[in-house]
Order: sequence, then structure tokens, then C-alpha cells
Amino acid sequence: MRFSKFVVFAILLLIVLLAYTVLVEPVLLAVNYENINSPLINENIRIVQFSDTHISKYFNMEDLKKTVHRINEQKPTIVVFTGDLFDRYNEYENKDNINEIWEILSEIKAPLGKFAVYGNHDYGGGAERVYRHIMENSGFQLLINEKVKLEEENINIIGMDDSIFGTFQKEVITDYLEEDYYNIVLSHEPDVAEHLLEYNLDLFLAGHSHGGQINLPFIGCTPPLAQKYIRGMYNIENYRETKIYVNVGLGTSMLPMRFMAIPELTVFNLYVK
Repeated sequence: MRFSKFVVFAILLLIVLLAYTVLVEPVLLAVNYENINSPLINENIRIVQFSDTHISKYFNMEDLKKTVHRINEQKPTIVVFTGDLFDRYNEYENKDNINEIWEILSEIKAPLGKFAVYGNHDYGGGAERVYRHIMENSGFQLLINEKVKLEEENINIIGMDDSIFGTFQKEVITDYLEEDYYNIVLSHEPDVAEHLLEYNLDLFLAGHSHGGQINLPFIGCTPPLAQKYIRGMYNIENYRETKIYVNVGLGTSMLPMRFMAIPELTVFNLYVK
């Protein structure tokens, strides 16, 4: 009798947890704040990072609108997107209305610029060209092993190509890291930061990991190039005191579930030291 009650309780608990991972956590949206002081910047800056929307039937236009609204509530001066706009573009059912995406993203306000990089899901299945078209039409500058220098603020923003399906160009990126500037690198995959830690890197922003997406005891489920840096802030003990931040993203991939990886926006307040 006692055993049968335990079995019933375990089944009910499993049902509740399953419902939470499918119906509750994926639609939550947290805003996490990080404060950074630096003597290199000339004025206070607010950067909002979002990542890994994985647009599909599980993350739709209403979800994207909610995201944009929350971004604008933060009153950012700079907005960055660190890749994976679609989940599987070749399976996306609303291709005839693709303009809806850039019309929503164009509502993001950021006076010093909006910047984006490719993720691994932004390649393949016809996504590469469409992704560029969407981001450019929505006012984002797509950086593919390129940099933008904000002279007045004394900031370099450097965007890496995707490190799985794109072209990793270490020498190009490290040449951009100027000693007298505050250098921010945008990458989809976080673990490639390891190649840059001996250089003038101040802030490295990535996504890709989904924070594990479904976090169960003794089970790791982070993708390649997100094995060391998985979620949140990492403070590196090097001469530049580099900071690596891994955003857990907004959407889902493989399974439409999240557990202990609440979707997030990250706000970086950069203060003059």
C-alpha cells in the first residue's frame, strides 16, 4: 500500500515537472544585471544582450514582441544579439511573412547602435542569406570578423563569425583588440574565448549554451564549444581582468523544454571608473 502511494506520488510529481518544463519556464523572461567599472571608457554605457531566440512554433512573433518590449524598457544605449535567430529555418512555416521579424526587431531602440553575429543555426537550410537580410533590415549591423569603433566612448565592438559553420579568424580578431580601448567581443560560442585571453580582451559576450536548457542531476547537455563556459559571468584572472558572459538565451532547441535555465536578457551597466 505504501509503495503504491509512493508510485502515485512519483508519477504526479513527474507530470508537474514535465508541465513546468514545457508550459511555464520556457515562457518566463528574466532580466539580469551586471555592473562593470573600467577606466578605459569615457562615459557610462548600458548594453542589452539577447541571444538564441530560435524562432519556431515554440518561440513566435508574440514572444519576439514581448522580448523587444522588455529590451526597450531597459533604455539601452547599445543592443547586441549573439546569434541563432531561427531554430531550423528550412522547417520554418511562416516564410511568406518573414518581414514580420525585421519589423518587430526594428522597434528596438539603441542610440549608439545595434550589433549582431552569426550563430550556428544561422547557417544551413537557406538561413544564411535570410538572416543577413533580416538583421540588416531591422537596423542591426551584422559583424563577421569585423569591428566598429565608438570613438567618443572609447569602445571597440568586435563581432566574430560563427565558430562552428563560419570562419574562425583568430589573427584578425586579436589585431582588433587595441590596448587603449575597451574591447568587447561578440561571439555565438563561448569557449572560443580561450583563444583570446592573452590579448587585450575586456568583455566577451556569447550565447549558444542555453544554460544547459534542461538541467538534470548528473546529466550535462551543453553543445560543442559551450563545455567550459556555460552560463552567467566568469571573471578571468589575467592582466586585463577579462569578463566572459554566457547568456542562457530565449528559445529552445531539440526539445521545447527548459528546466533551471530561465530565458533571459542581460543588461550590462558600464561605468567610468
